Amino acid sequence: MKKSNKSSSGKAFIILLVIALLFSTIVKILAVSGNNFAFTIDQGRDLVDVRHMIVTHIPRLVGPTTSINGLLLGPFYYYFLSLPFIIFGGNPASFVYWQILWFQLAAAILFFVFKKNNSVLAYITAILLLLSPVGFYTGRYFWTANTMPVLTILFFSSLFFAFWNKKPKSMIILGLLSGLSLQVEAAFGVIFFPFALLVFLIKKTPFKQILFLASSFLITIVPQAIFELRHGFIMTKTLTAGLSGSSGVLGEKLSMSTRILQRKAVFVGVLRDSNHVYYEYLGIILLVALIFGLYYLIKGKTKVIRDTILLSLAFILFTGIFYLIFPQQVKNWYVLGLTIPVIIFLSASLSAIFERGIRGKIGIWAFILFCFYHVWLAQSDYLNKYALKPSADPSNLSNQLKAIDWVYQKAGGKAFYVYSYLPSVYDYPYQYLFWWYGTNKYGYQPADISYLPNQPEYIKNSDIFWTKKISADKTSPTFLIIEKDSENPERISAWRGNFSKLCRLETTQIVDNLSIEVLSSCPK
Repeated sequence: MKKSNKSSSGKAFIILLVIALLFSTIVKILAVSGNNFAFTIDQGRDLVDVRHMIVTHIPRLVGPTTSINGLLLGPFYYYFLSLPFIIFGGNPASFVYWQILWFQLAAAILFFVFKKNNSVLAYITAILLLLSPVGFYTGRYFWTANTMPVLTILFFSSLFFAFWNKKPKSMIILGLLSGLSLQVEAAFGVIFFPFALLVFLIKKTPFKQILFLASSFLITIVPQAIFELRHGFIMTKTLTAGLSGSSGVLGEKLSMSTRILQRKAVFVGVLRDSNHVYYEYLGIILLVALIFGLYYLIKGKTKVIRDTILLSLAFILFTGIFYLIFPQQVKNWYVLGLTIPVIIFLSASLSAIFERGIRGKIGIWAFILFCFYHVWLAQSDYLNKYALKPSADPSNLSNQLKAIDWVYQKAGGKAFYVYSYLPSVYDYPYQYLFWWYGTNKYGYQPADISYLPNQPEYIKNSDIFWTKKISADKTSPTFLIIEKDSENPERISAWRGNFSKLCRLETTQIVDNLSIEVLSSCPK
């Protein structure tokens, strides 16, 4: 009888896991189909840098800039993007699908790590990860911070694998993932290595194993160390000045009372991002899971579930302590990865309840079906309201490509100049898109492209990429691509002043906040 129940439970779990995998994959792809995703200064800048690395064959020592002026991440994210860049010729859509693919793969990897030790835990964790809100909205555009949940899943996969297997390679993988996570979102990834080190020191792991962990971690920071040596430790000085308070680069220091309130709001957001169930219900469910999880830590007999509860809860507490010590504001994107240990902790507690008998099983099945219902409500609503309708966002890639199509069609195969006003000032998105899309579709490039004529070089070795320009003259049209800047309308007026000697021939509106003007020499 027990074998029959176990067999039927296993089949039910398999069916639900397959449904979760198919549903989440289809919805994530539909949400970004037709180039319906953001392509802002962050994406444009990153692809300009990746393009330079691939075309020139010059390795990168540092990666994207952080929200702190003067601090750069490690280069891993650029190498992470390099494979789809090479395979798909730089198509921006490939990077979004690449990010979606890796979230699904990461969930599968954690599933197999758990399945070797506890099948129920593996199925529940994988299902809740695939159905998690953070998995859906971080797949809607590619960005360093949106990659953090993927690396967090992989970090916990390697952490549990190393915890249950005393093999050198498991410690090496854990060290590498800790270091690579630091290169993707430093404000969260900085927690990984100290936490892993503390776990294995408390476990009294042999020194040789600890050495494997530390050495593999240190390898990942070699590129940034070389960069620092070459540039007089410029980032170290910036960070030190910020932490000491002699510089304001990290932002205003918060009092402890303000810190607690701000962290509470951030942590509530993390809990919301862990499940689609309405927070009024989810809060109660998480509280029950916490009480049962703590009880199981003391009374539980299944080592795997107890270890999972212990490590995930310890990581959450470790992170909370770290952010209480951290004196500045914690941004929402810092903690995107924190949803992962919350989901793992919830899954472990639910797995323990599942093993408590028929009532426990009924309760867990009901909760999983409840999750599916709320995921369906949330994602079908999102698709109908946003994803399957034309976007009005001027930074949406589909709208930017429409703007480029309009420019080339009006140019009619002849030379032209194009200048872009974006609230972010630098025109990285159009710098990249005219190079990739314009060149591939229309066979030639603008005679000049910038945010203003005659600007100092702000893209390194840019002439390498503009090899298909057509010579222009004073009669060639000038196109102004303008994103509305509601916060700084005076900037647009000042920017337009640079073209005051030209006359406007035509204006078109791509969407409400994105317009194009055609200028030419004024008749005498």
